Amino acid sequence: MIRYAFIHQQILNIYRDLPEIRFPIDPHEVITMLPNCRFLSYQQFAELNGCSIKDVIRLCESRSGCTHYDAVNGRYLILCNQSTDWNNNEGRQRWTCGHEIGHVICGHHLLSANEKLSENGMLCVKPEFEAEADYFSATLLAPFPLFRCLDINSADDVKSVSGLSCEASFNQYEQYERWKKSHRKTAWENDIVKIYLMKECV
Repeated sequence: MIRYAFIHQQILNIYRDLPEIRFPIDPHEVITMLPNCRFLSYQQFAELNGCSIKDVIRLCESRSGCTHYDAVNGRYLILCNQSTDWNNNEGRQRWTCGHEIGHVICGHHLLSANEKLSENGMLCVKPEFEAEADYFSATLLAPFPLFRCLDINSADDVKSVSGLSCEASFNQYEQYERWKKSHRKTAWENDIVKIYLMKECV
């Protein structure tokens, strides 16, 4: 089961801590706010370790991204592929980075025996962890309560504002349409709108 309230609070904390809120949200800026987390691209990791990108993909068991957890020192290393091969466009890269941040902030490594979690990889990862990381990424990068403020009225608007891929933007807008019909307004929605209006960067 996705911990919606928990994820909403974590994203609210991130938005509060951002010096300014500019869309599209830069996941790399969010990573710099996490004291125990570092980011490297697959390309940087390959260069540092004298190996090929294919070696990194095999290590991570994913063409997109993964997170390594150093349990002894309580540190995380997020790795994301910045190549556009395999339809890994910029929007998908942004989503992957948000997804991996979600694993870190949701504490999935602490709840799992695995020291590595991969997006779309071959590790035996609990489906609820992947669902939470996906929900975290979607809500971090394109939060429904801000759609009205951001003048988002279509999937194309989601794409241009959030920087997500065409597919992710379409899915997010479809879910937004369902959300509008069925949800009841919460304090979290009011809070994230207030924070955005205070910190928005025009």
